[in-house]
Amino acid sequence: MTEHTATSWFFNERPKDLISETTLTLREHTLPDLLEGEFRVKTHYLSLDATNRVWLSDWDIYMDPVRLGDPMRGFVVGEVTESRNADFPVGSFASGMASWADYVIGDAERFTPFPIDKDLGHAFAVMSIAGPTAHVGLHHVGELQDNETVVVSGAAGAVGLMVCQMAKRRGCRVVGIAGSAEKCQMLTEEFGIDAAINYKTEDVRDALGSACPDGIDLCFENVGGDILDASLVHMRDYGRVVICGLISTYNTKSPTPGPYMFRNIIMRRLTMRGFVILDYMDLMPQVVADLGAWMQAGELRLPLHVVDGLENAVDAVNLLYTGGNTGKVLVRMH
Repeated sequence: MTEHTATSWFFNERPKDLISETTLTLREHTLPDLLEGEFRVKTHYLSLDATNRVWLSDWDIYMDPVRLGDPMRGFVVGEVTESRNADFPVGSFASGMASWADYVIGDAERFTPFPIDKDLGHAFAVMSIAGPTAHVGLHHVGELQDNETVVVSGAAGAVGLMVCQMAKRRGCRVVGIAGSAEKCQMLTEEFGIDAAINYKTEDVRDALGSACPDGIDLCFENVGGDILDASLVHMRDYGRVVICGLISTYNTKSPTPGPYMFRNIIMRRLTMRGFVILDYMDLMPQVVADLGAWMQAGELRLPLHVVDGLENAVDAVNLLYTGGNTGKVLVRMH
């Protein structure tokens, strides 16, 4: 048998705040021979997502966390280089959850065929995590209606940008919250949303009052903390709050206070609901079909923040927690 090696990031030490050079270690190791039904994938792109930090915590979360000593977990897309599965022939492309590595072993339970696209990175960014999360959160969890007022926090991130565009195509008034003047300008000028608020320089509560004079029908929350509180102040009766992420709390060790405006859940008769995209795999055929159609129609696009080289993955993932990225963060393999 031919010996196959891979280079992977391994979980070495639980982080105190941001992921650091001691949290994960990069090393070469031997991959096992393929079992029946398995295939080997040469990774082209690794998706970096805010939830990566949660997987390294000791919290009680929605899935098993990464254990100390194990490879770091992530979503990848790449080319099949060896196969014992007829549905994933050599030369085809596949995407799924594997590890931060240049080569991974997949099977039909964790991977799906991925259509070869002339812009593989963009297609992967939209189709793999960001697009489905936005689609399900907005339509199935948030029950979006035409012409509503929608507020999106983390609006310049991958999921946030997807939500903004999907809401605009339904005729909604969309207000985005982001962390710089450049990001706010991008949201209004390039993506056509109705208003953008810079939370670093503006009073978000007051700015939302001006931007949403008739109140908020749907809040799509990616940040939490003070940002969520500001939206709760302005919710309309029977409004919906979709909790997709709470990135402002992911690097804190001390307990985070709950929303101070929690009472408005009663006063405004709100529905607040959290979700994890992995619970909605049965919807994926229709979701992927919708995303593909909207991309073809020019109604959906996503700027990429591409970092080259697996060795730079740790620096790249921290962009998500410092606001250093615009759009989807991907690592492109050499």
